[in-house]
Amino acid sequence: MRNPTFASSRFRSPASSLALIAGCFLPELAFAATAARTDYSQAIVSLESAIADELTQDSISGVSVALVDDQRIVYARGFGFADKSRRIPSSADTVYRAGSISKLFTALAAMQLAEQGRLNIDQPVTNYDPGFRIVVPFDDAKPITLRQLMCHRSGLIREVPVGSYFDSSEPGAEKTVASLASCVLVYPPGTKTKYSNSGVTVVGHIVEKVARIPFEAYQQKHILEPLGMNHSGWRLDAQLRFKLATGYLPVADGKGGFDEIRAPQFEFGILPAGNLYTTCEDLGRFLMCLFAEGRIGGRAVIKPETLAQMFTPQLAKTTNGFGLGFSVGNFRQHKTVSHMGAVYGFTSALTAIPHHKVGVVVLCNDDIVVGPVRKLNNTALGLMLEAKIGETMPAPASPLKLPAAELNAFTGDYESESFWAKIEMSGSALQANISNQRMVLTATEPLRFEGHGRLAHQSPFVFQKDAAGRAESFTALGQSFRRVDSKATQEIPGAWRKYLGSYGPSFIPLIISARHGHLYAMTENEFDYRLTPLNPTVFKMPPGLYLDEQLVFQLDAMSRVHSAVLANMPLRRRGSR
Repeated sequence: MRNPTFASSRFRSPASSLALIAGCFLPELAFAATAARTDYSQAIVSLESAIADELTQDSISGVSVALVDDQRIVYARGFGFADKSRRIPSSADTVYRAGSISKLFTALAAMQLAEQGRLNIDQPVTNYDPGFRIVVPFDDAKPITLRQLMCHRSGLIREVPVGSYFDSSEPGAEKTVASLASCVLVYPPGTKTKYSNSGVTVVGHIVEKVARIPFEAYQQKHILEPLGMNHSGWRLDAQLRFKLATGYLPVADGKGGFDEIRAPQFEFGILPAGNLYTTCEDLGRFLMCLFAEGRIGGRAVIKPETLAQMFTPQLAKTTNGFGLGFSVGNFRQHKTVSHMGAVYGFTSALTAIPHHKVGVVVLCNDDIVVGPVRKLNNTALGLMLEAKIGETMPAPASPLKLPAAELNAFTGDYESESFWAKIEMSGSALQANISNQRMVLTATEPLRFEGHGRLAHQSPFVFQKDAAGRAESFTALGQSFRRVDSKATQEIPGAWRKYLGSYGPSFIPLIISARHGHLYAMTENEFDYRLTPLNPTVFKMPPGLYLDEQLVFQLDAMSRVHSAVLANMPLRRRGSR
C-alpha cells in the first residue's frame, strides 16, 4: 500500500547499495549454486540489480528472496531493512508473515487426511463439523464441500464477522467459525468463484476436528517438521519473534493520503487462512517438496497424484484458476502454481514452474506492495528460465515519448463501476490516481500505457479518444472508466451525509467519502470502492474485494449512525461529525 520512507539518498549505486544493505549470502547456499548443473551467477547479478533499483525507489523497506532449482536452494538473501529504525538488515533467515501463502499448507493438511481416508473432500462439511451453520437463501442449493472451500467455489462470504483481520480480540477457531451462522451465502455452492478467507478457515477447523489435535500442532508434526521448515510456525513464539521483521503499514488518513505506522501484531481467528510465519529458505524447502512430487529427504509428505490434483483448476472448465489451495496460471507459456499473500505490514509471493522445476520466493515487510513484489518475482523467474533452458528474457516495451500537449488530452476525471480515477500531469509525466492509489503511466503506444505503482506492475491502460482527439474513456484494472465532468459537481443526497466519516479500528479504518454524486468506501487501506444504494441504509459493494456483499449502516433511535457492517463485520463509528 503504500510508499515506504526508506530514503534513496542512502544509496550511491546498485553496487554500493548491495554492499550496504544486503543480508548474508549463506556459504552452503553459495556452494549449492556453484555445484549445480545450471550456472545462475549472471541471473543473480541481474536480480540483485533489480532489487537495488526497487530499494532506491523507496518502494520497499526490506525483502528476502529464495531461488529454487529442483532439490537445491541455489540462492537465498535479504536486502534492505527488517527494521528501519534499528537498522537491522533483512537476511535469508528473517521471519515474515506469509499471509495467504498459508492457504497452501492448510490445503496440504486436508489432502493428507483425505489420503488416509479420514476425509472425503466431496462430502458435505457438516459430516465433519455437525455444528457448521450458514444461512442458505437458495432453493435446491447443494451442500458445501471441502473441495469447494479449497478452490473458492463454496459461495461463502469473504470474511468472518468474528476473528477477521478487523478483529484484534484473538478469538479461537470455534468462535470464529461459529460466527458464520448469522451470515448469508453469497452464491449457491459450486456456481461461482469467490475468494474466501472464511472458507479456508473452515477447512483448517475441520482438519483440527478430524485430527483431534490443534491445527497448528498438526501442521508442526505433519508438515513443517517433515519439510525441515524449522524457522516457521503458526503462532508467534519467542524464537520466531526474535527474527521477525517489523511490518510497515500505511494507514488511510481520510484526506487522500496515508500515514505509515508499525503494523499491529495479533493472531487471527482465521489462522488457517493467513497466520503462517516463515522465512524465504523455509518456503524454498516447500518448493523442493513440490518439485519432488511430494517428497523431501526420502520422506513422502503427500502423494504425487494428490499433488497433481492440487495443481489442477477445480470445478470450472478452465486451464487457469484455483486448484486445491494453489492458484494455477501461466508465466509466459509455462504453467505455474503459486500464491501471493498480504497481511498487516507484509507482502509475499511463492511461484513454481513444475515442468522445469524452478521456483521463486519473495517476502517483503511492507503492506500490500503487490507491484514491486510481483515485479521481483517475475524478474527472478525469467532470469532462472534464461539460465536453465536458454529462454531469452523478452525486451521491455520501449517507452514512447509523447509531447505534453498529447499527454494533456488524457487528463481529467473518470469513473468506473468500482473506482474513481484522476489522470493528471506530474512534471512531464502522466500519473493516474485510481481511488487513492497512485501509478506512474508510461506510454508504449499512442493510446496505450503501462501503470506502475504499489498495487500494479506493467498494468495496461488503454485509452479511447473522441472525434476531437480528447480521451473519453479507458480500460484498466479489469474496469472500464468513462470521463466525468469535474466542473458539474454532483451532490450526494442529503440523507447520505450522515454516513460520511471513519469506522472500525484505527489501523484499518473504513472511511466513507463522497465523489461524483456517489458514496465511496475506503477499506483495507487500499482503494475507495463505489457504493450502490439498495435502500436508505444498505449499499452493495462493487467488483473487488467484497463483490456482491453489502455495507449496512446502523442507526440509533434518533437516526444517528453508530456503526457500519461491512460484509458482516461490525465496525463502530470513530469520532463524531
